[in-house]
Amino acid sequence: MVVEYLWSGKIWREGNVLKKAWVKALVLDRVSNTPVVILGIEGTSKVLPIWIGACEGHALALALEKVDFPRPLTHDLLLSVLESLEARVEKVVIHSLKDNTFYASLILRDLTYTDEEDEEAALIEIDSRPSDAIILAVKTGATIFVSENLVEKHAIELEIGEDRNEEEEFKKFIENLNIDVFKQMIEKKREEDEEGND
Repeated sequence: MVVEYLWSGKIWREGNVLKKAWVKALVLDRVSNTPVVILGIEGTSKVLPIWIGACEGHALALALEKVDFPRPLTHDLLLSVLESLEARVEKVVIHSLKDNTFYASLILRDLTYTDEEDEEAALIEIDSRPSDAIILAVKTGATIFVSENLVEKHAIELEIGEDRNEEEEFKKFIENLNIDVFKQMIEKKREEDEEGND
């Protein structure tokens, strides 16, 4: 299981565990016509669904397909600005959920910083929507992390049969995906977590 402890900062304190994640699928909630990013969580059979905007869904689909345009789109422009400022996307962290909205941070590395003894000082944390952070991670190859707390409270376990592998099971899960049922599963998990905390 891959975990990483982040530096002390405005969001994380020593001991908070992060889990690696990746974009497992991009699907459409047919009821609300809203894209849903499904993140796979490394070392588990859990997935974390995140509803995103239509424009961000389109941008993510283009990034996943590695489509190039003759002129820069918004996320390409941001990456060009970072490169000009001698910085790069080091990682993205999806760290919290408040009022049904996920929060994330872009962790940038200042490439001009040379003090190897103070590694933290070269890192810059910027508040970001998860959709933008995920798009930038896909475009740059930066690692996506999700806080263990979010995984425990909001990720959904994929039930994998003994005679099937995870990819086959996930493909079946996506093919039969009913977003309403998916939302009910998430709501049920939240209610169970709240009852467990009482």
